[in-house]
Amino acid sequence: MDMSKIIEGLGIAKGAVELLKGAKDLLPDSPKKKAAEQSLRLAEQTFRIAETEVAQELGYHLCECTWPPQIALRQPDGLRRCPGCGRDTNEDYRSSGGGAY
Repeated sequence: MDMSKIIEGLGIAKGAVELLKGAKDLLPDSPKKKAAEQSLRLAEQTFRIAETEVAQELGYHLCECTWPPQIALRQPDGLRRCPGCGRDTNEDYRSSGGGAY
């Protein structure tokens, strides 16, 4: 499996969702606009789930403070912190044997 192609595809999908969000804002208030907003929310959540699955496959730490889980980012001090809640995921990651906790 070529992960670089998957990551590239996720970037393209994220860009498409952002473009559609901008176009949705141009629609007049109507039932169609509400349907578009709902579809975009579903598309964003689906994208975030896919992004999280790829991150987990690549060995990133995950924090389950939200759904879908947040990807913990490595900080300058070497710790991995959740951007959502600020939690240090290193200790939980080591004690759980890796992956999401």
